[in-house]
Amino acid sequence: MELQGIDMNITGRDEHVPEVERYIRTFKERARAIIITLPFKILLNQLIVEIVYNAIFWPNCFPHKDGIHSTFSPCTKVTGSKFD
Repeated sequence: MELQGIDMNITGRDEHVPEVERYIRTFKERARAIIITLPFKILLNQLIVEIVYNAIFWPNCFPHKDGIHSTFSPCTKVTGSKFD
């Protein structure tokens, strides 16, 4: 990987990566925001899975300003699907 110019940032056990922890916190907040808008007191497991999928899916459909590509989203790079 070093020959190709790829720099791996490997963390050890019990180390924290602030960027990743912030992304996790953001997705949790998005999922909680969806859950509190629902009129149900008890949620089925499949509904919780779909809420988390939705919270992760939509941010990945748009290109990130600091991402690896300026016009392609992570979803487009991985799946090849494009959104209008």
